[in-house]
Amino acid sequence: MLELLFGTTNPGKLRELRRLVAGFDLRVISPEDLDRPLPEVVEDGCTFRENAAKKASAYARFSGLHALADDSGLCVDALGGLPGVHSARWSDLDGLASPACAAPQVAAHELGPELARSSRDEANNDKLLAALAGVPEAQRGARYVAVLALARPDGTIAAQVEGACIGRIGHVRRGQRGFGFDPLFVPDEGAGQRATAGDRRAGAPVVERTMAELESSEKDAISHRGAAFRALRPILEKLAFDKSER
Repeated sequence: MLELLFGTTNPGKLRELRRLVAGFDLRVISPEDLDRPLPEVVEDGCTFRENAAKKASAYARFSGLHALADDSGLCVDALGGLPGVHSARWSDLDGLASPACAAPQVAAHELGPELARSSRDEANNDKLLAALAGVPEAQRGARYVAVLALARPDGTIAAQVEGACIGRIGHVRRGQRGFGFDPLFVPDEGAGQRATAGDRRAGAPVVERTMAELESSEKDAISHRGAAFRALRPILEKLAFDKSER
C-alpha cells in the first residue's frame, strides 16, 4: 500500500482527503503519525501554487514519502487580490500588504504575539470589513482559491491542482459554521442559496447564505477546497495503482 503524507494539522482536511481516497490502495499519513515534527516551511511565495509546492517538496524530502500540501486564501477584487497568500495571518500585518511579490508583502513588524486561530479569524474579518467600508455591493466581488501540490519522495512536484469558489463579501458576519472569512463570504447565485418549493412558486426571493451558514456537505460541494480535492482524485487513483511508484 502506498503511503501519502498530508502536511496539515487541520482534522477537517484530513477527513476530506481520507474520504476521497476510500477504496484506493493508499494510506493517508498525518503529521501526528510521524515520530518527529514536520520542518517549519516559510511560506514566502508570491502565489498559492508556489507556497503549496514549497511545502509539499519539503515534507516529501523530510519524510521519504509522497507528500501533499495545500495553500489557500481569499482574493478580493476591490483590494487588488488581497489578502491572497496572507489570508490566514492578514491581521498580523501592519496595513495592507502589497500583492506584488513575497518580500514587499511581508510587513515590517507584526502586531503583538501570535493570535489563536479563532481570535485571528475575528481580527481578519474586522480588517476586511474596515478595508471595504463604503465599497458598493457591485464592487465587493471575491473568490476563494485552493491549490494542492503533490510531491514525490525526492521532492520533485508530481502534480498541482487548483479549485476556486466565486462570490462576494457581505457587510455583516452571518453563520457559526466554517472558519476564516466564511461568515462574510457569500457564494455566487445558485451555490449558497436556499428556498422551499412554496417560496419559489410564490416568487419569494431566494435566501443567500454565507459559507458559514452552509451545512458541511453543502460547503464541500461548492468550496474551493472541495473543487481542488475532486481535481486531485484521478491523480491519486493513478498513483495508488502505479506499482512503479512503490
